[in-house]
Amino acid sequence: MIGSVNNCPSFGSTRIPYKEVPISKYLEPLNKYFEVKGFNLMKPQEAADKLDFGKAACMCDKDAMVIVGKDGGQGGADTFIGRLLKKIDPEVEYIDDVKPVEIDGPSFDLTI
Repeated sequence: MIGSVNNCPSFGSTRIPYKEVPISKYLEPLNKYFEVKGFNLMKPQEAADKLDFGKAACMCDKDAMVIVGKDGGQGGADTFIGRLLKKIDPEVEYIDDVKPVEIDGPSFDLTI
């Protein structure tokens, strides 16, 4: 059975409300997959544009810690980060604010 793409959520940045827990609760699992870099507060898309693949940005604003990867979209880093952090803390919030990376090159049809 092939699932519809519309049933697969895609995410952008992940917002983690401030709590009395160490930040390492969220960053240690991410460090297994990404090099996490601290950024001054900027819009998530701006941070994503400055990142290389395999890296994630951690930013703080007045209400939450914001984590963003290189790209949004169904198969993007942000979707992976969002799902990983949601398993750690169900109160995290996904914001669809990072566009998928567009790669100029040949495409592959992976459907069967």
